Order: sequence, then structure tokens, then C-alpha cells
Amino acid sequence: MKRKFVAILICAILFACIFLIEISLYKIVFLKNKEKSEELLKIAHEMIDMKNEDNTTNEASYRENKADNRIDEKEYGIGGITDKNENELNNKNKIINENGILGILVIKKLNIEAPVREGTSQDVIKTAVGHFVESDYWNGNISLASHNGGANAHYFEKINSLKIGDEIEYITKIGRKKYQVKSISKIRDTDWSMVMKTNNSKNTDNAQNTITLITCISRQPNYRLCIRGVEV
Repeated sequence: MKRKFVAILICAILFACIFLIEISLYKIVFLKNKEKSEELLKIAHEMIDMKNEDNTTNEASYRENKADNRIDEKEYGIGGITDKNENELNNKNKIINENGILGILVIKKLNIEAPVREGTSQDVIKTAVGHFVESDYWNGNISLASHNGGANAHYFEKINSLKIGDEIEYITKIGRKKYQVKSISKIRDTDWSMVMKTNNSKNTDNAQNTITLITCISRQPNYRLCIRGVEV
């Protein structure tokens, strides 16, 4: 009986030690990612501040010259995207810096101020909000992704509390866009239609500029939460 008690006690101590080690590693990874995320946000602010000393003036200027800032005429295939001309790359480079940073996502209701970085690989979204390369960069449909929990940066942890009409801001070197939430839906993890660019290349009066936020849904691995805002 005594041996059984000792064995149970040893097992309990081992489990406790393993648990404490896992918690410690989780905190180390989380703090490391948080520090890197804050560093990226600082870079994004510096990048935007250097380009836009007066955001209000620049915003008005770029709204008047949308055609100069648009990123259009992309061909999408299963393997990714193909840029059709050099002008497309030049427009793209107006926004992205050498660190792959596009700008900042702000959702005041949720106290979110996050760096936005090119790509949606795990390496990218562990420290930033990721930008789907299959989507637009300025006009059209800007699609972004982030975790909703874990040791990685989880900026979209509370976006399920957003309501229709809530405001989302997207800030880059070439200006600031504001959106209002217009739809909240659950989509399959294989449905990429919501993240693709819109048919907005001609910037007609009827074209809508949108922002799409994508994240996982807890305990529903085959689905994603999709929130779309329309520019106001």
C-alpha cells in the first residue's frame, strides 16, 4: 500500500513538473512573439509617419487620385498570383517596405492596433496580422488573417464581438481607409472566394472597396469566421 502511494505521488510530481515546464515555455514563446509584434508595430508607425506628416492632407490627396494608387490586373491561379506589368509592382511597392510590412490595422472598439505584414504563413501571423497575397493592397478587397488564441499574436481573438456598423481602419504610407462592418459569416476552411480581389480594377463609381478579416472558430476546425467591412 505504501509503495502504491509513493508511486502515485511520484507520478503526480512528474505531471506537475511537466505542466509547469509547458506553462513556462508557453510564456517564453508568447513574450518573444509579443516583443517582435511590438517591434513590427513600431516599424510600421515610423514608416507611415515618415511618409505622411499630415495624414488628413494625404488622405484627401489620395482619394482624389485613386487611379494612381490602385493595384489591379492580377491573374490568379492555383499556384498563386502573377503580376502582369512593372507598373503593378511599382504600385505594390508604394505600400510594402523591405520588412514586408504594409501598415497598421486599427479596430478601436476592440483596442486593436496591429502591424500588417505580407503573407499568411505561420511565420508571419505569429507576430502580425497577415495579408493574403491573393487580395488587393489599397483599392478593392483587402483580406487579412490573424490567430484568435494561443502563444502566437492573436489580434483577432475578439473579432467575433464585432457588430454591423462597427469601424475598422487600415493605415498605410499612401493614406488611411475607414470601413464599416457590413457582414459577419461563417465559411468553410476551403472557401477562398471571400479573400480574393474584387472586380474593382477600373475604379468605377459603383465599385466597392472592402476589407475582409479571417480567423479560426474555436472547436470548429473546418470553418472560419469572416467579417467584411465596406469603405465609408
